[in-house]
Amino acid sequence: MAGANSSAAGSSSRAQRNINEKHRRMLMKDLISQLASLIPSNSKLSMPQILDDATSYIMHLQKNKESLERKKALLKGDDHTEPSVMNITTSGSTLEVNLICGLNRNFMFHEIISILEEEAAEVINVTRFNSGDRVIFSVQSKVYITHLHVSV
Repeated sequence: MAGANSSAAGSSSRAQRNINEKHRRMLMKDLISQLASLIPSNSKLSMPQILDDATSYIMHLQKNKESLERKKALLKGDDHTEPSVMNITTSGSTLEVNLICGLNRNFMFHEIISILEEEAAEVINVTRFNSGDRVIFSVQSKVYITHLHVSV
């Protein structure tokens, strides 16, 4: 009789393990389904594909967030890199613009060139130097001053 009791106890614990495993699988299926609904996808994917796509998507979102935070800091002026320094020197009709900035400093170099051209200066030479953690731009241009003739 003692053997029959242990056999019955063993089968009931086995049945309980089977029920627990079934609940675990159902829970995993529901969680994977929820995860699949959060990632951009147009087709039915297998569980490994869902996990792989979700991992890639999360990494993409993290990089996008970091990029947006950097842009926000730049716009707010919270950028902790050294500020840009601009020196402008003239000699006759020659204009030289020297810009010194940190390597991580973002600016629109083409805007400097556009401003010079708008102010009637022809860019003759542009030189870029890297010096440690700084970048130095030197722009040499020739200024064309036009005289207005007004007849009265």
